[in-house]
Amino acid sequence: MTDLVILDPSSVATVPRHQIVVPSSYGFDETLQRLRDAIAAAELWIIHEIDPQALLKKGGISTIRLRQLLWFHPRYMARLLLTDPGAVPEAPLKFVVSEQAASVTVSALNPVLVFSPYPRLFGLAQELFDTTERMLETVSTMPVSGPAAISS
Repeated sequence: MTDLVILDPSSVATVPRHQIVVPSSYGFDETLQRLRDAIAAAELWIIHEIDPQALLKKGGISTIRLRQLLWFHPRYMARLLLTDPGAVPEAPLKFVVSEQAASVTVSALNPVLVFSPYPRLFGLAQELFDTTERMLETVSTMPVSGPAAISS
């Protein structure tokens, strides 16, 4: 393996309006575990857990601690297929947990905005937003912005 290239951890991330970003009140590992537990408590499935940090290291790049938790459930996929199969590429949803310096951040897509091109899925999108919000509340005291941005 070649020498590791270190990515600058001080770069500032853009937060597009379709993303929800909250600071975690916990360390990296506890944040991950709380989100895993919240996903299970919501009777959802972790579809996959991706460790981009480990993948980058294999390519000779050192970066911040970073993990992606992809989650969904067959009951939601069935609703997508029955209501609007064109929305299937939007699933699964995910949380991105990152650690920079002494802070941990969790990012997620806002389901109301992700599914906004599919008007027949508004009810499902709202349900997924509420679920996402409850799960984020297990790691952060910062309120999640409402799903309203759909009309702006």
